[in-house]
Amino acid sequence: MTPRKVCVSPGCCDLAVPGAAHCDFHLDRVKAAQAERKAKAKLGAIAVAGAALYSTERWRRERRLFLDRHPLCVDCAELGAVEVATDVDHITPHRGDRKLFFDRSNWQGLCHRCHSRKTAREVFHAKGG
Repeated sequence: MTPRKVCVSPGCCDLAVPGAAHCDFHLDRVKAAQAERKAKAKLGAIAVAGAALYSTERWRRERRLFLDRHPLCVDCAELGAVEVATDVDHITPHRGDRKLFFDRSNWQGLCHRCHSRKTAREVFHAKGG
């Protein structure tokens, strides 16, 4: 059995949920704050502009062709693992810039897990963001 730890929230002496850093009370608050940040990020001008680009027929067609030609996740490959690329990632975030969005030299194939991790890092952990 894994030993339980004390909740990391300042002033809290309750035990953390097994496998988590917070007690039940604070874990619920952390999850709610994360959901609020995620919802707010989706409403920003940059996210809205990007969503419009992702919904175009041109993107759907070019994405399919790119993944046909680049079928493996580049991040996993760097670690020596073989994983199917399911997402086309923009190496430099396009921030709604149509030219950068469709620039194939700015694309790489990633599996969904690697793409989600990269996107979260860019959106929620960016300097000054």
